[in-house]
Amino acid sequence: MNSELNFEKNNYMDRENSIEYIRKVHGINFDLSNHKIPKKFHEDFEKLAQENRIFEKFQAIYNGEKANRTENKTVTHFEYRKKDPHKKFKDETDFMLQKADQISKKSFDKIIFFGIGGSQLGPLLLGEALISNFHEKVVMITGSDPEEFSEKTFNLNLEKCIFLVASKSFSTMETINSFEAVTNKNFLKSTYAITSNVNGALEYGIPQENIIPFDGSTGGRFSCWSPISILLAILEGEKKYKSFLEGGMNADHDLLENKTLSPSFMLSCQDIYNNNILKNQTTLILNYDWKLRSFSKYAQQLEMESNGKSIDQNNQAINIDTCPIIWGGYGPESQHSFYQMVYQGTKDFNINIIASLTESLNFYQFKGQSESLIAGSEKEIEKYKITNHRTPTLITIEEISPLSIGVLMASWENKAILNSLFWDINAFDQWGVELGKLNTQKYFQ
Repeated sequence: MNSELNFEKNNYMDRENSIEYIRKVHGINFDLSNHKIPKKFHEDFEKLAQENRIFEKFQAIYNGEKANRTENKTVTHFEYRKKDPHKKFKDETDFMLQKADQISKKSFDKIIFFGIGGSQLGPLLLGEALISNFHEKVVMITGSDPEEFSEKTFNLNLEKCIFLVASKSFSTMETINSFEAVTNKNFLKSTYAITSNVNGALEYGIPQENIIPFDGSTGGRFSCWSPISILLAILEGEKKYKSFLEGGMNADHDLLENKTLSPSFMLSCQDIYNNNILKNQTTLILNYDWKLRSFSKYAQQLEMESNGKSIDQNNQAINIDTCPIIWGGYGPESQHSFYQMVYQGTKDFNINIIASLTESLNFYQFKGQSESLIAGSEKEIEKYKITNHRTPTLITIEEISPLSIGVLMASWENKAILNSLFWDINAFDQWGVELGKLNTQKYFQ
């Protein structure tokens, strides 16, 4: 199908005759009206979705068909956020919540969380967004540099800490190595493993009652819906954890029921237009909430690990561009970092700007910067002062809550999956990453 995405650019340059898409979904307002996606492209994109059964393919993935062909696996992260999940997934969530409640009642100084990639980026985003004073309660250890271990655990009384080891395979080199470097394999009675390799954790010495399983077909970058996000349940309780899952479920239902009207579909339309028509090589994600400062890192892994592919589902080389480079940051910092290039540089970007609706300087900056990007400069001024006109999508959140964050994250995930269906690639494997692991293991041994 990817050859069909070779739209003629000249057919879609009438950006004055553009769509006016503004839609609120469960407390989040998605405004693509400034993005100036041509009506003709939008119409042809909808036709392409229908002709290639994009929504039927998404429904099949959601229902559990084996979409990850190279690993012969289903895609199971949806199960954790369904209203009526299969019993296995409900049992895993219930067991995790039981353990989370037990841990929350213990007396401890800190929780030390060992994880990397999706096992870290999702929990980190949720922690910063939804857990009060998160970094006072939790130490996140991500990798292999001893400087990180020593700095983050300096002056901690490890005997008064809870240890969480998040690794699907329970063999992730950085995670196991960092745990051993910090603990010397002591404190196993206060160590909990969140993993799909129960036997591996048992053999390692983790007490059976401390092993919290989740499904092996749940990809790491999609695993925030699984017991991997136990921190949210420990520190904020079952109600908020389930509200987060409900937000994800709401985003799924919106896409499945409303299809072309859903934000996920429209964000996919925006991505394909920028990537395959305008040939913009990057997507810029900016947020104006300190609590969401890690969202661009989460989205970067989600999109680039899912869709950074050059082989299609038929094992053939792709003849179009797939995933753009995802970058971004916290708006108030970025204004004093790279905004100059955004305003007056020679590159163009696909831009998304996110903010919650608060009476604060952050929100005023969001409004002021967005207006400045959209309107550009008056032409009468000196040339060196003239700024470019940009076309950002504006996403505003009524309130940062478990429900709204669930909607936002699931909408972004579903958009990335839709992109993969249009590009006809497998969004659920990561063989390039596996090669790096193998070669590192060779030197590590």
